[in-house]
Amino acid sequence: MRSLLTLPLSFLVVLTITISLTPQALAGTENVLHSFDITDGELPYAGVIFDQAGNLYGTTFYGGSQDCDHNGCGVVFKLSPNGDGTWSEQAIYTFTGGTDGSHPYSNLVFDAAGNLYGTTYGNNYGGTGVGTAFRLTPGAEGSWQFSLLHTFSGGKDGARPNGLLAIDKSGNLYGSTDVGGSHNAGIAFELSPASGDWTETLLHTFTGGKDGSAPIGLVLSPSGNLLGAAGQGGLGYGTIFELSLGSNGTWSESVLYSPAGGSQGSLLSSLALDPSGNIYAAAGGGGNSTYCYEGCGLVFRLSPQTNGKYMYTQLHSFNGGGGEDPSALILDGAGNLYGAAHDGGIGMGLIFELNSNANWAETVIYEFTEALGGEPVSPLAFDTAGNLYGTAIYGGAGGGGVVFEVTP
Repeated sequence: MRSLLTLPLSFLVVLTITISLTPQALAGTENVLHSFDITDGELPYAGVIFDQAGNLYGTTFYGGSQDCDHNGCGVVFKLSPNGDGTWSEQAIYTFTGGTDGSHPYSNLVFDAAGNLYGTTYGNNYGGTGVGTAFRLTPGAEGSWQFSLLHTFSGGKDGARPNGLLAIDKSGNLYGSTDVGGSHNAGIAFELSPASGDWTETLLHTFTGGKDGSAPIGLVLSPSGNLLGAAGQGGLGYGTIFELSLGSNGTWSESVLYSPAGGSQGSLLSSLALDPSGNIYAAAGGGGNSTYCYEGCGLVFRLSPQTNGKYMYTQLHSFNGGGGEDPSALILDGAGNLYGAAHDGGIGMGLIFELNSNANWAETVIYEFTEALGGEPVSPLAFDTAGNLYGTAIYGGAGGGGVVFEVTP
């Protein structure tokens, strides 16, 4: 397991107190689809997405070569189902740490033509630069063509793109950077195709004050606005914000919520939206502090009110045994929430469900062990049967993390 000092800031977690737990009967089962061993990738932060044929795509932060201080610069991979229930992995692009960038970190997205888009984080521990945006175009016989869309400078245009990447119907990409900008507190950006070239537009430059600092990705709302979470700033524990496009073509930021820590949470991470405009968010800290030094984390809802403000409701506070440091929220068709806890359970994290019809009671679906992967942090995806797919960044047979399927 790598030292956390080599990992991106947004994945550093609070210190916890280890507790002894009695194993419980779990609702779900895990199927490891692939185990990474650094030659084909390591640390799959970004999760996986489906194509229309049922193949899975994702990235790993390390691995794939001997470049980037011999850790590997990261890969983009494809997993294809075989007829016998197994899956085959193919590295469709291996980063070199040169002009293409190094260490992909954000999720991948498809456009309508089947092209894949993503970003690289760059890293002080190997590779060059402070991040790139790229496209992979499918070709004949399973080949993919790499195109560099943008190179971040580390100045006003941002550095180290991270978190959720979004794409609209016109093919514009939206994301954020962890640092950079005029105040070195990160930016929100748009990348737009124009006559074969791509142009970056700064949607918002974070100041590190009330508007937040260190944003962790953007989500496109049905109205066309952008929603996101900032891990710092606000009242000191981050913000939930909205970016709106005005009639003059400029974007403006509104802070929808800024927690004060404690029962309101801290270390904000993933967002999920329902059809009624409610925003669901996970906080890696805050809440129950009996077993966790700064709280084991919580999940809350922001509900839009007629006065334009949002009402905060805490849905669940984690206790360590039922998980700690939650993230990766996703809603099913019945309005239930699913997510991953980076730690807790029997020690290597878990997958949980919060039941909307039972006062958001938690069910622990699956608890990870290092042998089958551990510490899930990535976004989750459903298949048509309701099975959950994601990645765990450590463990597995190869020690470099796994891609998993969990059947509730």
